[in-house]
Amino acid sequence: MTARGSASDLVLALYGRIPMESLGVEGDREVLTRLRVWQPSE
Repeated sequence: MTARGSASDLVLALYGRIPMESLGVEGDREVLTRLRVWQPSE
């Protein structure tokens, strides 16, 4: 999976501030969806 966009667009998309569709994505978009909801354990 490859996501294309400016650094700020990538961060904003992961934080849910802009839609993932605004990024150029090649491959499985599910990876980005999983990253968006991922909560790392401490």
